[in-house]
Amino acid sequence: MLSTSLFVCFVVPAGLAVLAAVTFLLPPRNFPKNIPTIPFWYTLLPLFRDCDQETLYREYLEEPLKKYGAVNIFFASRWNVLVQRPELLQEVFKNEDLYAKSGNQKKIPYSVIADYTGDNVISAHGADWRLYRSVVAPGLQRDFDTEPVVRNANLLASLFAEQQKKSARAGVLVLPLLQRLSLENVAQSLLGTHFGTLESPQAPMHQMQMTVKREIFKPLFLNFPFLDRFPIPSRQRARQLVDEFASQLCTKVLESHQHAHDEKMANASAGCHLVQAYKSGLLTEQQFRHNVSIILIAGHENPQLLFQSLLFLLGQHEKVQRRIREEVAAVREGGASAILNIPYLMAVVYETLRMYPPISQLINRCTTAPTVLGGNIALPAGAYVGYNGYSTGHDKAFWGEDADEFKPERWGATMEEINTTFRTANRKCGFIAFHGGKRACLGQKFAMLEARLTVAVLVERLTWRLDPTWRKRMTPAGPLSPMLLRLFFEER
Repeated sequence: MLSTSLFVCFVVPAGLAVLAAVTFLLPPRNFPKNIPTIPFWYTLLPLFRDCDQETLYREYLEEPLKKYGAVNIFFASRWNVLVQRPELLQEVFKNEDLYAKSGNQKKIPYSVIADYTGDNVISAHGADWRLYRSVVAPGLQRDFDTEPVVRNANLLASLFAEQQKKSARAGVLVLPLLQRLSLENVAQSLLGTHFGTLESPQAPMHQMQMTVKREIFKPLFLNFPFLDRFPIPSRQRARQLVDEFASQLCTKVLESHQHAHDEKMANASAGCHLVQAYKSGLLTEQQFRHNVSIILIAGHENPQLLFQSLLFLLGQHEKVQRRIREEVAAVREGGASAILNIPYLMAVVYETLRMYPPISQLINRCTTAPTVLGGNIALPAGAYVGYNGYSTGHDKAFWGEDADEFKPERWGATMEEINTTFRTANRKCGFIAFHGGKRACLGQKFAMLEARLTVAVLVERLTWRLDPTWRKRMTPAGPLSPMLLRLFFEER
């Protein structure tokens, strides 16, 4: 009896603990053996060490990815295969049915972040994706009115100037103001509503997003989402916040679309299309909720990160800032359309995205059958495959030995040359800031428009430089951008 009790009380738990440790510490036996395995604790380093993504990449990922093109890496409670080499990415993007999109709602459905993002046009696969795309694509790829974007950029410039006066000798923390800008741009141009985030820092959607993000992007729960299964008070509160956010957002969008919609929905916003699809029964309430949420989440967060990286690089490279200012001044009389046709401004935005893609690492593809990637990397069915956009954008075999340098000129001197460089790099997967294949970002057109117009307004009204007391570093994990960037602004 005693030996049985000892076995049950000690041996079995010890065995289970060893099994769990092996599951976490080592990739599954059917994972590829001919590529390196990044140490299990790599993704946990931001929990215990003051570091940033660039430093971690240089120390742990750069050499193995450069040599092998792919590695085994632990993230989100599972082992994954992370791909870097452009030709391998081409294979993944080309074979959508074999490397199927599988977002948080499939991968970790019990997690808070899965509640946040839901089943949507970005992460869905097959018939669901085709349905969602048919609803939102017309509103995301239409011809946008530039006036709201220019107006919001001017409000941002005024807020920067006002904040600088209050800050006196300190630089301005730009992140909160950039979030307020990107939220209002999404509200007006994509969802057909108005949040008032640029009029007041107390605007509910801004406050809600600040609160939710503090909970969502905690490294511990990103790496171990299974913890969300347990009744941890902070995670229960986080789940409640996510629900409140989605409810408030959907109520706001529905209230803003009480008007009758044109039968042809000519040049209507994505919000209009979603409301119409929901009211007609094409989308369920949950599908409506998830897709409205993801348009706000991706539509404001990625541009916000891009804005921050643009301001950082232009503050660091003041000659580039001056050149943009001169070229904007030269076409001022032509208005927004002339600004959108400035080659150098387009090149600066592309170069910023190459160096600092907002989503630096994305693991959301799952093999539907056993396969061999690149002719020699054997993958089992059910293996999650992702890519590191930062690494690919800095690939010296593709971009040259100066890949780590900020050089907008590499894209070309004319719009034709720049567009050709972009199409080539995008097709060959050397540039994946907008992902690739038929699942490329639907919001690319608007993101490029708002980035160029916003920069143009800011350089006309302000000059800026890095706060010398700001410690140059990137975010430690998750979305990539300068960490707590501070800038000194001067009105012109």
